[in-house]
Amino acid sequence: MGATASCSDSGKGVAKSIKLGCIIYTNSRKIRWLLARLIHVSCNHKDTKSTGNVMLRDKNDSIVISYIWLRRLIGGLGMLLPLFCISGGKIFAGLSWQQSISYYYYTNMRDFFVGLLFCVSMFLITYKGYEKIDTLITTASGISGLCIAIFPCHFESDLDNFVGIFQIESHISNIIHLTFASFFFLLLAINSIFLFTLSDKSKTTFSKNKKFRNKIYVCCGAIILLSMALVALLLLSLSEEMIKQYKIVLSFETIMLVAFGISWLIKGETLFTD
Repeated sequence: MGATASCSDSGKGVAKSIKLGCIIYTNSRKIRWLLARLIHVSCNHKDTKSTGNVMLRDKNDSIVISYIWLRRLIGGLGMLLPLFCISGGKIFAGLSWQQSISYYYYTNMRDFFVGLLFCVSMFLITYKGYEKIDTLITTASGISGLCIAIFPCHFESDLDNFVGIFQIESHISNIIHLTFASFFFLLLAINSIFLFTLSDKSKTTFSKNKKFRNKIYVCCGAIILLSMALVALLLLSLSEEMIKQYKIVLSFETIMLVAFGISWLIKGETLFTD
């Protein structure tokens, strides 16, 4: 009876978290649209006033501004995920650092973890790149992120329980979780190394800042790939006690999310713009 109640509470908690993510996602789109319109109107105010003509069919530059802010939001939220989970668990529940960011699903930060991950994933799914391959990679990344949130990892005390929205066995959910987590980071690395570095201009005409941005993109993608390889190697070679003592998984997950965030913030023209 207690197990059934626990499973029910778990399902309700995840549903509330996803609802929270949807609210954040929807409201953020409205805020981005409003900011873009305000910027657009202010930029065109002088032209309208000087000519005395009302521009009824002006160019919608706010679309470009909106996509720049979308890139910044994706990067910023990705970087904030480990920071907020760790600090929220420590401040509000007195928790020590967990073994993985995914373990915060089983703490007071569950709603925030699932909601924010759901929000970032929806941003990635709705993001449309310059070419079809951009859209394909970001959409696949977003779907992988959703699956990370929907199918939680196993917890030491919950190996035989039913978890997540679909209430499947913990060890099965864990396999799905790890598979999509691997896809998620791999796709982020591919996006940063091979897609962010592309341009419709010839490489010989790249500006100094564009060349520098490309170096950052490649470095961020390489850090993600190297971190994935190192965490796999350490999990196979170190004892379970050492892995827990030094928070190996959590540390490398944080490094990868920071690299992901930096890459998207740079793509959002936060720094080193032309």
